[in-house]
Amino acid sequence: MIMKKYRYLSLVMAAVMFFLFPCAVFADDTEVSSDPPEIQHAASAYLYNFENDRVLYEYNSSERVYPASTVKIMTAIVAFEKYSDNLDAEITVKQSMLDEVNGNRIGFQAGEVVTAREMLSCMLVNSANDAAIILANAVAGSTSDFVELMNKKAAEIGAFDTYYTNPTGMHNDAMITTAKDTAIISKYAYSVPGLIDMTSTPKYVMPATNLSDYRNIYNRNSMLSNYYSAGYYYTGTLGLNAGATSQGGYSISAVAEDAENGLTYLAVVLGADEEDDGIYSYKNAIALLDWAFSAYGYRTVLSRDKMICELPVNLSSTLDYVTLVPASDITVYLPTSVNLDTEIRYSYNTYEESLDAPVESGQNVGNITVLYGDAILGSCPLITTSSITRSEFLYFLQRVKNFTDSRFFRGTVVGIIVISIAYALITAAIRERKLRHSYSSYRRR
Repeated sequence: MIMKKYRYLSLVMAAVMFFLFPCAVFADDTEVSSDPPEIQHAASAYLYNFENDRVLYEYNSSERVYPASTVKIMTAIVAFEKYSDNLDAEITVKQSMLDEVNGNRIGFQAGEVVTAREMLSCMLVNSANDAAIILANAVAGSTSDFVELMNKKAAEIGAFDTYYTNPTGMHNDAMITTAKDTAIISKYAYSVPGLIDMTSTPKYVMPATNLSDYRNIYNRNSMLSNYYSAGYYYTGTLGLNAGATSQGGYSISAVAEDAENGLTYLAVVLGADEEDDGIYSYKNAIALLDWAFSAYGYRTVLSRDKMICELPVNLSSTLDYVTLVPASDITVYLPTSVNLDTEIRYSYNTYEESLDAPVESGQNVGNITVLYGDAILGSCPLITTSSITRSEFLYFLQRVKNFTDSRFFRGTVVGIIVISIAYALITAAIRERKLRHSYSSYRRR
């Protein structure tokens, strides 16, 4: 009885997994098996994989630091969402806007007519502070009102340890963030259609305006362009933001992809130093990305060609068993160091202990689950590999056997026996009465 209950429970669980997660794939939550690179000369760092929503590494990720130019990621989010339906909306630059600008600038002039798209591109490609101020005033009417929108958006998306005082990233003791918050904001920016594309170009050519000829705007992110600093170019970089302030140090939030293998990562490094051997925001980010691309990947942990077991087949004169295989491959995101032969386990069950012919090829007869440590990596149906015909003679014999084993047949036989015995007894009794009667009549004579 206990085994029957267990079997029924396993069948129910297998059915639920099949219908909810057919050939499902799950990212495991086990520890990274090889050590990530050591973060050097930086305050904090964060590494994230988009496809599997997986945080691979954190270093002081909740420590509050100065955001530097990463502020412009939020500036872009608020402005982009304002102008998403009309990026070519015209903005007239005012002197009051330019009077607010400090630090890096393109050099726009009062009375110059620009578009929201151009200002977003200049800000995201060249980290231009004048473009950020122009956008802030165009969106909200004033920089202070725009900053309120930035802080509201940060709270809305869960960046609770971030506080903005300006849209440019110019230092202010009150303006703080964390690597984790910067990652949250960067992930949100990545999800905004078209925004990441603006950050990915090595050079943006801004069209001529009413007061200026065309402008060549070079990307300040040295993982995308060698124009400002060589030696950090990284193949697959999609952009976002890089910058620095004297108080906050060097910062970067970089998205990079390996399109061939379908993997995209976000690396955030804040509060980094510049040493004789280089800028450590870039050096750490590149080290983290290199490690992520090499330490993790998609692994086929179960192949549809793998024979799992054999299941007995009844009522066939040709074959007495059929081979079972997975219905599909199961491929999951795993550390590349995992030994698939020794560290991956399988658990399977069949719905029945045997099958009656006919059997169809590809028939769903069970379920298999793939395990890594305590983590369930995925589940898939077990199917038959061949078709098996039924022997009509064996089928006839089986029906005869089933009939003779049935309660009806047994009851009928018992009934016949009882009736026969009763008939024999009654007949014998009648015969005995007749004999007695004949004997009495003879004696009376």
